Amino acid sequence: MPIREIVNALFLTYVGTEWMLQSSNELGKHQHDSFQVFLRILQNNKLFVALVSFLNIVDTFKRILPSLEGLWQLRILLAATAYVFALYVDCKRKLPSLELSSFLRQVAMAFLKVLPIYPFLAVLISFVFLFVISIFETLHLPLELLNMPIYYGTLYGPFSYIYYIVKRQVIESTTSLPTNNMAAGEMTAYFAR
Repeated sequence: MPIREIVNALFLTYVGTEWMLQSSNELGKHQHDSFQVFLRILQNNKLFVALVSFLNIVDTFKRILPSLEGLWQLRILLAATAYVFALYVDCKRKLPSLELSSFLRQVAMAFLKVLPIYPFLAVLISFVFLFVISIFETLHLPLELLNMPIYYGTLYGPFSYIYYIVKRQVIESTTSLPTNNMAAGEMTAYFAR
């Protein structure tokens, strides 16, 4: 189950960040329907969708062979590694000149910003769901529908927030003008575009 959870959380994070960053840019220009933006994201990223499907199949095999269950006990470490790897691939696609050391520095800075508030962020995500639960109770909808969103949001929400911060910084670095604070390599990469 942890592999599927991580893959699905990564997929939702990826689609969510693409939608938030693309829709904010494109909605201001062309007033596209957000569903069209979502479909374009899926269409332009067929390889990622195929990878998610493949990893879900691998998770199915893991459940068939229970002896593999012991390999997935370090869920948080696995999630962090998967998020950093997927984020690097995603950012490298957006900015091919991105160096690994620069990327890891951005991830470390985002992690250090989120680390002190990680427990509070998880509680805040759960707190938001209290209002959603109240709405569900008022409308007499089954509360079981909220189990997975609450679980995913609380466990993987802070990872998604780091993913969003770093991805936004990388995208903004491709559209911003160079400053005196930029390293020589970054300025060369900026003007080489």
